[in-house]
Amino acid sequence: MLYLISGAVAAGKTTIARSVADRLPNLVLLEEDRRPATTGGERLSNLEQWIEDALALEAKGKDAVFGSQSPLGEVLASPRAVDLEGIAPCLLDAHDFVRMDRWVERGVHPEWPIGMDHFCWAAFHRLHARDPQFEQRVMLDRAAERSIWSRWTDWTADDPRWDIFICDTSTANLETTIGLVSAWIERVRNEGTPIMRTRRWWNDGF
Repeated sequence: MLYLISGAVAAGKTTIARSVADRLPNLVLLEEDRRPATTGGERLSNLEQWIEDALALEAKGKDAVFGSQSPLGEVLASPRAVDLEGIAPCLLDAHDFVRMDRWVERGVHPEWPIGMDHFCWAAFHRLHARDPQFEQRVMLDRAAERSIWSRWTDWTADDPRWDIFICDTSTANLETTIGLVSAWIERVRNEGTPIMRTRRWWNDGF
């Protein structure tokens, strides 16, 4: 199983993913920063490798938690996403002024200054999490010949497969957020997710 914790820069993805991996059994952290990408195309290429890593963990009886800037649509379109036992998505979000303060506090890399693109990407994440039809071109226009967007691009907001757990960290402290995300993972482990390989989620007849 792949637990996707997506979100924009400084939403807290890496911190939360690492913390829940430390807390829960049979859960291994996949940390996006270990394969840095400077473009959307590079991120999609790297994503294929992260999914291969998750599949390797599944073969060992372990789950993966992946803190990533990739929204759910990118993950579903990745070529081998259909081979995963399941995909459970979470959006980790925060108000823009909160993310900016966090970003400044941890240090802004001189090659990647804070700009409007980062805030627009956060807004896209929020709306994409609620409606898969929103501005799909943001992803589909990226250069990624291997991505199979048609798996999900006709889904609507009320499709039961589009079930993204949204966790807003704007006012919650770290321990509260870790608890919320941990409880979400435990719930999925007990109840399952609509995006399961056995349910052939990529078929129209779902």
